[in-house]
Amino acid sequence: MLFVNEAAPLLWQKWVLELPWGELRLYFSEAGIGHLVLPGDSFGLQGEPPFATAGELPWPGLETELQDFILRGREIRGMYPLLAQGYSAWTMKVLQLTAAIPFGETLTYGEIAASAGNRGGARAVGQALGRNDTPLLIPCHRVIGQKGALVGFGSGLIWKRRLLALEGHVI
Repeated sequence: MLFVNEAAPLLWQKWVLELPWGELRLYFSEAGIGHLVLPGDSFGLQGEPPFATAGELPWPGLETELQDFILRGREIRGMYPLLAQGYSAWTMKVLQLTAAIPFGETLTYGEIAASAGNRGGARAVGQALGRNDTPLLIPCHRVIGQKGALVGFGSGLIWKRRLLALEGHVI
């Protein structure tokens, strides 16, 4: 993924993908994608971006890739601009490492921490991933606990299990 350092826009556009489980919502601006919200997930502590208007996705192929991933378990391959507003340097490092995890593979929170230069920082990795505003595009579902434990996911463990299963993992 491509991270874009732009201020959060005053006017967001909202795109909705209807799925069997509900709406997947994507909030974006001309600069990039700011938020991806899975069906049934609240928007977090911030609430829905103000003044979100319905819009068409400006990135050819993203709609198809999201549908193919969620419904058919196919890899998202496109490079889409993700807004990096409000992320600390540590969170950016963790998100970049997470974005590099190949489709169908997993790493533990501890492995990400070690790669980020903070051995013993598994909890800090979990906190950074909890700030991930664009799950699926930054595949934080691929980060698991020690010995394959299914822990932590902002959209809930049901979604984490479902997303991992799409990639061939049974946990």
